[in-house]
Amino acid sequence: MGKKDPSKLVGFRPMLLWDKKVPDTQLEKFKKLIEQKFNLHLDSYWDFHKWSIENYGKFWEEIWNYFGMIVSKPYKEAVVKTGDGFLDYDWFSGAEFNLAENLLRIRDDRIALICLDETGYEETITYAEVFEEAKLYAAAFRKHGLKKGDTVACHMSNRKEAVYAMLATTSIGAIWGGPQPYFGARVASNIVARMEPKFLITVDHHQDNGVDFNILENLPIIVDNCPTLEKVIIIPSKEETVTNGISHIRNGIFLGEFLESGRNPDGSVPDIVFEQLPFSHPAFLNFTSGTTGLPKGLVHSAGMLIPEFENIAFDYHLKSGDVVFNWCPVGWSVWDCFTPCLALGITVLLYCGSPYWIRDGINMWDLIAKYKAGYCFFVPSMLDKLEKLQIVPSPNSNLENLKVVLIGGSPVKVQNFTFVRNKVGKDIFVAILYGATETFGCFTGVDLNLPLYAGEAQVPALGMDIRVVDENGRSLIGEKGEIIFAAPCPSFPVYLWKDVDHTIMKETYLSKCPDAWCQHDEGWINPETRGLIVLGRSDDTLIQNGDRFAAADVYFAIHGMEEIMDYICVNQSRNDGECRAVLFVKLKPGYIFSPELREKIALTIDRELWEDCVPQVILEVPDIPYNVNNKRLEGVVRKIVATNQIPQVNNITNPECLKYFCDIPELLSYKV
Repeated sequence: MGKKDPSKLVGFRPMLLWDKKVPDTQLEKFKKLIEQKFNLHLDSYWDFHKWSIENYGKFWEEIWNYFGMIVSKPYKEAVVKTGDGFLDYDWFSGAEFNLAENLLRIRDDRIALICLDETGYEETITYAEVFEEAKLYAAAFRKHGLKKGDTVACHMSNRKEAVYAMLATTSIGAIWGGPQPYFGARVASNIVARMEPKFLITVDHHQDNGVDFNILENLPIIVDNCPTLEKVIIIPSKEETVTNGISHIRNGIFLGEFLESGRNPDGSVPDIVFEQLPFSHPAFLNFTSGTTGLPKGLVHSAGMLIPEFENIAFDYHLKSGDVVFNWCPVGWSVWDCFTPCLALGITVLLYCGSPYWIRDGINMWDLIAKYKAGYCFFVPSMLDKLEKLQIVPSPNSNLENLKVVLIGGSPVKVQNFTFVRNKVGKDIFVAILYGATETFGCFTGVDLNLPLYAGEAQVPALGMDIRVVDENGRSLIGEKGEIIFAAPCPSFPVYLWKDVDHTIMKETYLSKCPDAWCQHDEGWINPETRGLIVLGRSDDTLIQNGDRFAAADVYFAIHGMEEIMDYICVNQSRNDGECRAVLFVKLKPGYIFSPELREKIALTIDRELWEDCVPQVILEVPDIPYNVNNKRLEGVVRKIVATNQIPQVNNITNPECLKYFCDIPELLSYKV
């Protein structure tokens, strides 16, 4: 790879971003508790981490106890090996509890939810009100026949009703999930139909970046494709929806009527009954991004609370009274990951809209400042665009409460760190968070009292045994390899949806490396700092001139060019085995893609990386495809480049741009 490729530089030490000391962190308090209980002396986070993976049963047992799980029956053993496979463990055997009961443990007048959208709507909701709403929703669900093991699909924007419905669903022991609200009718109907839900709860319209998404218009297709639906619960946000009615929606009912049906004859609401269930009982169903073909459905148990509590307290550095900013709707597992905040007294700010939307001069950063959010999560492309659009805090916005910003979802550039530090707040702890839909709880963590280096995930999360290995399973330090996870952990799914005998699960994640989980990401552990650099999907490597490098390297090189708004880089292969990199760029308004600009791009990549990393083809396109998780669709573009045909794509925000990658003479002529 190139001369700036850290994986070729033994002892490489990236830019130091943080080297401060923060007293009395929850992580430090928990470490002291472990030291006292087990008569240990742990000199550093690394000692603590080593203990947590070597004594994983004791570690997760202490997490369970530390966060005070509410149970009706105690566990007999924290973990029991039940078979030969990596996932063959019974966690907290004998315990019975309820996910919603634990989430609803606080029922006072503190603020639980803050709800905002692009139209200027604002609402605050107390913990007491959340409990009463969950009780009412649960009564209505039970009245209409929802039972343990049934599924409820949610297809709506980031609204309070989704929180209430999830709490009600899980109180009954049913399974919660659904498609993202940006999906069109065909994709949404495929996911809903696969779930085989008894109920669908949805909203008629929602706005994102000023664009109206008309879900009501898609409902007939979604409903007709799902014969299991007994009730379609619709939240009317527009008067015209009520005026026109929903008689054309099979089994449709407005939310208000549905909720009223759950009341007793005297108008009172039946007490909520929390079904007592084992640790492994399924609770959440999330689908992988599935940019082509059908996405995989990951089923996680109610036990997801345990790793999430760990992340929220020890990695996000959140405590009771803090505010977390969440822009992710149902359909992305990040939404589920924030719900345990309710159990810890942390206010969840539900932002229903685009991070790029500006209303009356107020942008997203200003909202974060106004509501004193202490933690935010972003994906790299989001920060790229915020930087390109120059969306920064207004002069009067005070972001002193924002302590931690974590970035994840795809490889992170150094520029993402510097943008937040330089434009948002120099005292913010900005770090990489490495996780995936496949797990609840993150692979990597943070320690505010350790140095933090740009481009690296600082430390593995407690309890997560992260390794980088070669094709023979040999552990690597200072070399590229496959990222695997080698310690048992309750973060992993209990099964894949409709995966008979776990065949797909085994083939996808458990066949490559024995006794480990393979995430199919490529990474590198820096021998100097011990940080993890996540390079991207192992099947998306660029090969050119016999050299291997990642699209993220090219993005790093050109990100700062003033002419470029966005970019995507893929591999193109010939039948004789020759390969080359192809870079597509989207220019900012006012710039022209001239031979001089192409040469400037090439020289910039040469300077930042190496001449062999300069894509042999550099082309302009009007737009770059993204999925609804704000990830570039390299895999889709690579298929178009290879076949000159647009594949079926299920998870894309701007499908109209795919045609720009077809019928390009320079690509069609690349033959033997």
